[in-house]
Amino acid sequence: MANTWQNIVKNRMKIVGETQESLAEKLNVTQGSVAHWLSGRRKPDTDIIASILKAVGIKEITINADGSAIENNAKIKNKKNNFLVEVLNITASAGLGYLNSDVKEVIKLIEYDSEQAKTLFKGVNAENLKVINISGDSMQGTFDSGDAIFVDVSKRMFEGDGIYVFTFGRNLFVKRLQVIKNVIRVKSDNQLYDSWDISEDEIDQLYIHGKVMLSQSMLLRKHG
Repeated sequence: MANTWQNIVKNRMKIVGETQESLAEKLNVTQGSVAHWLSGRRKPDTDIIASILKAVGIKEITINADGSAIENNAKIKNKKNNFLVEVLNITASAGLGYLNSDVKEVIKLIEYDSEQAKTLFKGVNAENLKVINISGDSMQGTFDSGDAIFVDVSKRMFEGDGIYVFTFGRNLFVKRLQVIKNVIRVKSDNQLYDSWDISEDEIDQLYIHGKVMLSQSMLLRKHG
């Protein structure tokens, strides 16, 4: 059986004398939630995984495409046949806005075969790809709350209609952006949410972090 991040955490808990109850107290959750996460019955968001790793003293884990995992003592360097994508401890809002910590910890790496990566990521370098989680339902129909999105962070400017991760004011969003005359229209795929505009006077509050390439829940879905 392949090793998993849950097994690595459970082994570390034995070493440091951590129990599910004490871990739950650190995370401010129920012991039942910890039990579900560590058994694999429920899949926690990446920010929860980050908190679990930090609580038991694990700095970095590599999670491979087949679900197997390896604890790393030092940051992995790219090998010729490896394509490693960093998963960040960041959540972007597909809702009304999510205020994140300025700390952007790498909580794991996802490894792809180089040929698989060429097909999925259309030649984008691994250094320019980051994975973050989304929160909220305003993009429902395209992706759901808790999904992971693959962001091309080399796209720091508006480059045509598409789904972008961006900061406006102090909040981090994932939404569709579209230029209409002299404004940038911010659109949600969930029709229950109204569109809103960023005017020329407000453009200095907009910072684009990247353009969404793929999202992943159980399946990878292409967005351009």
